[in-house]
Amino acid sequence: MFINMDNKMNTSNIKSFSVYGLFGTDDIHIPFDENIKILVGENGIGKTQVLNLFYYTLTRNFFRLDEFSFDELILEFNGRNPIKIDKASVNELTKGIYDNPIVKDFINEVGYSQFEMLRNRFIQIKGNRRKLEMEFEYNPKFRKYPITHLFRVFEQAEMNKENLSNQFFRTCKEEIESGIKGSEIMYFPTYRRVEEDLYNLGYNDEILKQENTLIQFGMDDVKKRFTQIESKIDKLLKEGFSKITSEILSQLVKGFAHTDNNFLSNINENDIEIILARVGKELSENDKNEIRNSVKNQSFDNPSLTYILKKLVEIYDKQKELDDLVKKFKDVCNKYLINKNVFYDESAIKIFIKSEKTDSEIDLSKLSSGEKQIISIFSKIYLSESDKRFIILFDEPELSLSMIWQQQLLPDIINSGKCELLLAVTHSPFIFDNELDKYAIGLDQYIQPSETIIA
Repeated sequence: MFINMDNKMNTSNIKSFSVYGLFGTDDIHIPFDENIKILVGENGIGKTQVLNLFYYTLTRNFFRLDEFSFDELILEFNGRNPIKIDKASVNELTKGIYDNPIVKDFINEVGYSQFEMLRNRFIQIKGNRRKLEMEFEYNPKFRKYPITHLFRVFEQAEMNKENLSNQFFRTCKEEIESGIKGSEIMYFPTYRRVEEDLYNLGYNDEILKQENTLIQFGMDDVKKRFTQIESKIDKLLKEGFSKITSEILSQLVKGFAHTDNNFLSNINENDIEIILARVGKELSENDKNEIRNSVKNQSFDNPSLTYILKKLVEIYDKQKELDDLVKKFKDVCNKYLINKNVFYDESAIKIFIKSEKTDSEIDLSKLSSGEKQIISIFSKIYLSESDKRFIILFDEPELSLSMIWQQQLLPDIINSGKCELLLAVTHSPFIFDNELDKYAIGLDQYIQPSETIIA
C-alpha cells in the first residue's frame, strides 16, 4: 500500500528516552531520530514496561511509575536539558498512599494497576458513589476493605496529582509540558489486557457488558465524536443562514448588485444537491428547482438568486473542512469493515454504520472487538481538528486484528498527517510487513546490562 513517507524526520521534539535498571538488570536507551519507531521482541523482554514508562512520563502521571522496577528514567527533548526521574523520588511521592495499612493490603492483593483502575472509576462516577459501593459489596475480593477508607485515599491521590506539592515533580511536569508543545499523547493498550485486568478484579461477563470497559468506552467516545462533528456542521449552517438573512435585508434596501458566478467553477451538481438538502425548508422547492436549473444551464439572469446561491456556497465551504475529515475517516475505516460500511449522509448530516446486506443502520455496540478497535482508533485521529497533532503509542496492535489489518493499520495512522511520533511495540512481523519495515528494530538492540550505557 502507498504510504506518504515525506518528511519522516521526528517532528515531536523528543530526542530519546532511557530506562536504567529495568528489572534491576537492564539499561535501555531509545533514540528518536525519525518519527516512526517499531520495537520488536518476544514476550517477557520488557516491551510493554518500557512503553508504559514512556507513556506515564509523557503524561506526567508520576504516581503510576511506582509500580515498575527501575532505577532512573531520562527523557530528553531537543535543545533542552534531560529530565531525570529516579525511583527513590517516585517512592517518596507515593509514600503517603502506602502509609495507609488498609490500602497497602488492598494493593498487595489486587495490584497497583488494578488499584489505579478502581481509582479512575471512582473519579468517573464520584457523583454516584452508591454505584461504586454496590460494586465493592458485590465483589468478594473487596468486601473486607472499608470502602470509606479507600474513597478517602482515592480523593487524596487525586488532590496530590493535581497539586503536586513536590517541587521536583512540579518542575518535571512543567518541563515535559513545554517539551511536547501541546501535542496530545494517545496510548492504545491492548483491549485484551485491559479486560484481563477487569476479570482479575472479579468482574464477570455480565458486569463487563454493563460497565464501560475500554472497548465500550471507545464506542461511547466514537458516538460523542460523531455527534460533535454533526453538531458543528449544523451550527455553521445555522450561523450562515442567520448571516444570509441579515445581508439579504441589506441588499433588498440597496438592490442586488451583479454577482460574479466564477464561484461555481469548483462546485458540481452533487455539491449543489447537498447544499440544497441542508437548506431544508429555508427555501421552497420551487426556489431550489430554479437554482438547480440555473446551475445546470449556467444561466444567472436573476441577481437575487445568484447572490443567495453564492452565500450558500460560502456556507458550504466553511463546512467542507469538517466534511472532508468525515470522508477521510469513512474511507479509511471502510477498508477494514466486512459486509458493512461507515456511511456519511451529507444531506442529513449524519454519520453511522450501515449493513451492506440490509441497508439498515448497525449500532456501534454490535461490531466485533477488532472492528471496534479500528473505528475507535481512527475516530480519535481522523475526526480530530485538522491542526491537531499526536504522539501515538501502541502496545501490540496485532491483538484483535487479522493479518491483513495488521499490515494496513500503522500506515493508515501515518497517512492521517497528524502523527508527530509513532512508537509501537509488537511481536508480530505482519505489523511491519509493508513500507514500515525499515523502521522496525529489535528492542534487544537498545538493551545493555545495567550501568554500561552512556546517555
